[in-house]
Amino acid sequence: MIQSQEKPDRVLVRVRDLTIQKADEVVWVRARVHTSRAKGKQCFLVLRQQQFNVQALVAVGDHASKQMVKFAANINKESIVDVEGVVRKVNQKIGSCTQQDVELHVQKIYVISLAEPRLPLQLDDAVRPEAEGEEEGRATVNQDTRLDNRVIDLRTSTSQAVFRLQSGICHLFRETLINKGF
Repeated sequence: MIQSQEKPDRVLVRVRDLTIQKADEVVWVRARVHTSRAKGKQCFLVLRQQQFNVQALVAVGDHASKQMVKFAANINKESIVDVEGVVRKVNQKIGSCTQQDVELHVQKIYVISLAEPRLPLQLDDAVRPEAEGEEEGRATVNQDTRLDNRVIDLRTSTSQAVFRLQSGICHLFRETLINKGF
């Protein structure tokens, strides 16, 4: 049996709460690695939590070595990581992330749960409609693959949106019936 011998003393901040008001604060974030790309002595990670994501930067400097940058670049997509970093305001909006005004400058990174190097489907392919993928010659995911790998398919923004709508409708019906004395 694998058990942790100690409980780390960290307060995790949600990705949606990373805003300009938290600029220059040191925070801990637990999220999935959505994408990573290394570029010289730095690595850009996109960390995702539900429908929110933020760009994280691991760069060679006081807090990161060249080996740490290489380690971060080789973390598999969909792995769960704990990241300690400083929230920094950016000069130019980050268009590919929901948190566009800030990025996370990584000081420490721990892999909590390493994903398989090769997943049965990629989220980018699962989001793409089949007709659009065929026209452009890009990969799409068929229904059987989606159902066989439902845990991964539920992480797509489309699936998340469907369940949020369903939840909102159920909430409205429940509220209306309660207000009418049912």
